[in-house]
Amino acid sequence: MRKLFLPLFILFGITTTAQDLSKKIEQARKDLAKQQAAFDSSRKSFDSIYAANLKKRDSIDRVQFTEQNTRNLNSFVKTMQERNRKQKQQMWMRLGFGALMLGVLIFGLLRKRKKKEVQ
Repeated sequence: MRKLFLPLFILFGITTTAQDLSKKIEQARKDLAKQQAAFDSSRKSFDSIYAANLKKRDSIDRVQFTEQNTRNLNSFVKTMQERNRKQKQQMWMRLGFGALMLGVLIFGLLRKRKKKEVQ
């Protein structure tokens, strides 16, 4: 049995290495080159579409960002104006109350002075 396997392995080894595979290999290389070229052109078209999509999305995001900033700024300005209005109102109320108290003080002092003169 061993004597039979050894010549068969040698015979098959010689026949497999003796085959001319250069045409098949060359054909496989050409096919691979075509596939890579197709892949490269597909990749380029995908990249251009992706870049256009990103540009469009960036412009949309920029518009939304600008609108949001405008709304926030308007809200902030409105809040500041409201706070300034309340502060002015409180200032005038304090000034009015101070003037009223000054009037009461002057009235009281004049009244006290008149009582001293009358006695």
